[in-house]
Amino acid sequence: MTNIKLLFIVLDEGHHKKVNFLLSRFGVSFKTISNARGTASQSLLDYFGLAETEKDVYFAVIPEYLEQRMLEKINSDFSFDKHGSGIAFTISIASSNKFLSDNFVKSVYEVSERGINMDNTKYHLILTIVMEGYLNQVMTAAKRVGASGGTVIKGRGLANLNPGKILGFNIEPERDIVLTIVEEGMKNKVMEEITKEVGIKTPGRGVCISLPIDSAVGLTEKN
Repeated sequence: MTNIKLLFIVLDEGHHKKVNFLLSRFGVSFKTISNARGTASQSLLDYFGLAETEKDVYFAVIPEYLEQRMLEKINSDFSFDKHGSGIAFTISIASSNKFLSDNFVKSVYEVSERGINMDNTKYHLILTIVMEGYLNQVMTAAKRVGASGGTVIKGRGLANLNPGKILGFNIEPERDIVLTIVEEGMKNKVMEEITKEVGIKTPGRGVCISLPIDSAVGLTEKN
């Protein structure tokens, strides 16, 4: 079986056709898009490329052997070397069904040997699911200990039994899903600060998890 990964691409709105064409050229058919919004303040533009603008977040399942080549192509096509252009990164998928992994035939593409110019910094994706209206508290807490910004996606709570309540907590229809990328060394501090501010026992009813990022482009600070 081929190892597969989840590719995230965060860009300003309006790149649907270009992204779809790029992914299709690599034979990627399992992809989706979600509207989002950057959270960095205009006065302190986030060097991760996530300023306060409308965003699109693309998710795609890709084979591991194409990871570096695809990130290299994304980095080039969308000029991620320029400040605020966007970001792209991959996260390992622990398991998947056989159909997904077998969908990619390694012999169709050659693996790039050039690689991408990246630093050796390790990053983590912190994913916070919080009640609508508590986004500012999430970002204030994260920035207080060094985070630079993030991206917010709208979501909904689901409850099959006793609508409006699950595990003893009231479930409101609207949720904010906040994606924040931080260096590995500050991950615990950021998560602790977010939990203090909007944890499950607060009115924000927040849940915070982190996922290690395997490879990324657009995260290094631009001069």
